[in-house]
Amino acid sequence: MPNLVAEKTEVRLGDRGDFVDIRAEDGMLLVEVVGAPDTEKIYQGIQQGFARGWIGTAMPTLVDVSGFHGKIDWSAIKALSQITDWGGSGDMPSRVAYISPDRFFALVVKAVSILFPRSTHRLFLDRRSALAWLQAH
Repeated sequence: MPNLVAEKTEVRLGDRGDFVDIRAEDGMLLVEVVGAPDTEKIYQGIQQGFARGWIGTAMPTLVDVSGFHGKIDWSAIKALSQITDWGGSGDMPSRVAYISPDRFFALVVKAVSILFPRSTHRLFLDRRSALAWLQAH
């Protein structure tokens, strides 16, 4: 019987208190940012997943920043937008839901949406609402 090796569809960068966890699950990209990790880690993790083929450019994406309290490195976010042509095709743009209890984060979402114009970005206060919106289409 041959040895079967499961394709790893996740990456975690950082340490126990400050990390970025990126994984693909049921056709959805899940990104969790906790503590104050360097935003560059998001770029590195997405780049690894894209290079390995388990991240697609039109995947519905949930970004949970409810535990994030660091600084945003805009050069890393801009570099992420340039890895590939992110977004949906045709009439259906990809969707990105952000979870944050801080309504001020809506300004960050608005800025990110400029860098990823072929995706629809929306802020939610809870995971249930964010998942319902992502799974609606």
